[in-house]
Amino acid sequence: MSVVFSSHHRLQFLFVAMACLCVLLGGPSYAAGADSLTIAGQTYDEPGVSGTGWAWTDADHLQLNGYADEAIGADGDLVVTLVGQNVVDEAQAEDADMCTRRP
Repeated sequence: MSVVFSSHHRLQFLFVAMACLCVLLGGPSYAAGADSLTIAGQTYDEPGVSGTGWAWTDADHLQLNGYADEAIGADGDLVVTLVGQNVVDEAQAEDADMCTRRP
């Protein structure tokens, strides 16, 4: 026996299947950002802090504006916005792994 669905019924079935899958997998997931930030030798556990040339505005965003100090590390995902000229001295942190990703 063969069942034929109209395109409207196929879309309804697809929508219901996706909704069930989201429920089974715990709903949509979003990156929570960084849990901590280490910058200029100091570790911070909460966003909303700043120093000379930097500001950790929220869990997933760090802005550098004229920063010239030691390596920066984060426990989690962090987007770094560069404004002006910035210098990070990687030699101060032997285990630093510096990489860049551009959109």
